[in-house]
Amino acid sequence: MSEPAAKKLKTGPELAEDGAPMDESDGVSDEEPLLPERKVFNDSVHGHIELHPLLVKIIDTPEFQRLRFIKQLGMCYFVYPGATHNRFEHSIGVSYLAGELARSLQLKQPKLEITKEDILCVEIAGLCHDLGHGPFSHLFDEAFIPRILPDYKEKHEKLSVDMFDHMLKKNKLKKEFKKHNLVKRDITFIGEQIVGDREVMSLGTLNPEEEKEGLAISNRQKLKVVKRNAKEGYHMLRNKQGKEGLVPTSMVKDIWSYKGRGEDKSFLYEIVANKRNGIDVDKWDYFARDSLYLGISNPFDWRRFLKFARVLDEPDGMQICTRDKEITNLYDMFHTRYTLHRRAYQHRVNKILEAMLVDALCEADKHLLFPGENGKKRKMSEAINDMEAYSKMTDHVMWDILSSTDKKLEKAKDIIHRIMKRDLYLCVGQTQLKKKPEEVSPTQTPSKEVSQELSIKEDDAREEIYNKLTKTQKKVVKKTDIVIHIASFNYGMGERDPVKHVKFYSKNNPNKTVQISSIARDSMSLPREFSERFLRVCTKQRVGKVPDFVREAFNKWCTTNGLSPKPGEFIPYMTPTEKKNPQKVSQRRADASTASKRLDM
Repeated sequence: MSEPAAKKLKTGPELAEDGAPMDESDGVSDEEPLLPERKVFNDSVHGHIELHPLLVKIIDTPEFQRLRFIKQLGMCYFVYPGATHNRFEHSIGVSYLAGELARSLQLKQPKLEITKEDILCVEIAGLCHDLGHGPFSHLFDEAFIPRILPDYKEKHEKLSVDMFDHMLKKNKLKKEFKKHNLVKRDITFIGEQIVGDREVMSLGTLNPEEEKEGLAISNRQKLKVVKRNAKEGYHMLRNKQGKEGLVPTSMVKDIWSYKGRGEDKSFLYEIVANKRNGIDVDKWDYFARDSLYLGISNPFDWRRFLKFARVLDEPDGMQICTRDKEITNLYDMFHTRYTLHRRAYQHRVNKILEAMLVDALCEADKHLLFPGENGKKRKMSEAINDMEAYSKMTDHVMWDILSSTDKKLEKAKDIIHRIMKRDLYLCVGQTQLKKKPEEVSPTQTPSKEVSQELSIKEDDAREEIYNKLTKTQKKVVKKTDIVIHIASFNYGMGERDPVKHVKFYSKNNPNKTVQISSIARDSMSLPREFSERFLRVCTKQRVGKVPDFVREAFNKWCTTNGLSPKPGEFIPYMTPTEKKNPQKVSQRRADASTASKRLDM
C-alpha cells in the first residue's frame, strides 16, 4: 500500500490510549514484499488504494468490466442526479476494505494464523461479490425475476458465484490462481463467502400446520439458512426441495457445512457478508459511496471500527467483536442504513420508476434475446441459467428497447417513453402499517405504548383494496391498474435490534465478552424501535376516474384496518403546517405586548 494511503488510515493517538489491547498499526502489513504487478487506483471514496496483481487480472476480464454498465442504485439516478456510480467501483472498494480488515486482525492477533492466502481469498470475494447483479442492480433479482419466475428463490449472490465460475473458466484464470498458491479449496472458500449459505440440523419433527408459515421438517434434517432470526424466535430455512418456511430456533442447531475453511477461521466468513449481525465491509463501502453520490451524510466511521475489531472464541463460534464503547458507532451505522432506505433506495418516486421499468422489462422479456452458450438465444429471464448470455445484460437493455424497431416491443417502449417524459404512475395514497395505539394509563411508560403493526403482503393488499371498489367502479378500474409497494425502513433485521447480535469486550478484559444490556441500559440516546413499514398505492393512469376511485377504495381499506390514510405526496415525519388563524395570531401579539410592558416596569 502506498505511503499516503497508509497515513490516511491513522485516526489519532487517543485511540491507542483508550484501547489498550489494540495495536498501533494501521492495518497494513510490512511483511509482504511490494509486488511489481500491483496497481494503484485513485478511488473517489477511499483515495489511492493498491491492489494485488491477481485482483487486477480479475478486473481485466469482460465479466468484471460489465459492472461498469450497471448502476449501483438502479433507477435512483432518475431521482438523484448525482447517483451515477456503478457496481464496478463499489466492488473494488469492498475488496480494498476486506483486505484492510483481514490484515488488521492478522497484525493484532497473530495467534489467529491468518495467512496471506486467507487475505487474498477475502479480497477476491469482496471484488466478485456483485458479479451476479443484473440490469439496474436489485431491480432485476428482487422485482423482475419474481414477476416472471415466481418459484425462483435464489438471489444475486448465487448468480455471482455462477458468474465467478464462468469467468474463471472462460478467461483461464485458474492457472493465475495457482501462481499465488490458491487451489481448489481456496476457490470454494471464495464462493462460500459470496453466497454465505449456512446450514442447520433439525432437532425434531415439525408439522407445518402447527406453525403459521412454517416448514415441515423431520428429525436430523439438513436445512439451509435463508434468513437468520427472520422473526423473533424463528429462522427462515429452505429444504433440499427448495421450499422455504419459518422454523423455531429451538428446533435446530448450527452445523459447520463450509468446506473452504474450518471452524477455527469462521470469523473470515463475516468480513464480506456477515450473516450474524450485518456488520461487513460491503455495507461500509456502499454506505460511504452511496452517501457521497446522493449528497446524504454518513456518520459511521469504519476506520474507527477497524481499530477496535477483535476476534473472540464464543460458544457460537469464532467471531469479530468490538469495544463496548463502540455501541453508538454501530447504531450510527445501522441508522445510516435506515436513512438511505427512507430517503433514497425506497424513495416514493424511485419505487414508481422501478415499477414502470419492471412492467417494461416484463413486456420485452419474450422479444429481447441475448446470445448464450453455443450461440443459443436466451430471454432475459432465461439468462440467469446461462452466464454467457447473462454477461451480455446491463442497464443498456433500456436503450435496446428504446432504439428497437421491433413492433413486438412497442408496449415496453411506450412505458419507457413515459419515464423519459416524466409521465409517471400516480401515488394516490399511503399509510404507515401500524394500527392506532390503544389508550394507556398515566402509569405506563412511553416505551410500552407501542402501536400494533399490520402484517400484509403486497398482492393481498391489492386484492383487498380492489374489493373496496363498487361494481360500477370495477367496470372502470382493472386490478392491474393498481400498483402496491410496501416500503420497509429498518436497521437490517426487521423489528429486531441488530446490535443485540454483536459481541462486545471491555478495555479491562479484552478476551471476554460483555452483555449488551449492561452497556445500553443507562443510555437515553439509543433507539427503542427498529422498524416501520409504509404501504403506498399507485395507479398507472394519472388522469380520469381511475385515480379517484382507487383513492376512495384505499381510504375505505384504511378505515377498515384502523389505519390513517395520507396523501400520495405525504412525507413521513413532516407534520403538515397548521393554517394560521387570524384571531389566534392577534391574540398572541397582544399577549406578547403585555408581557413586554411588564418587563419594562
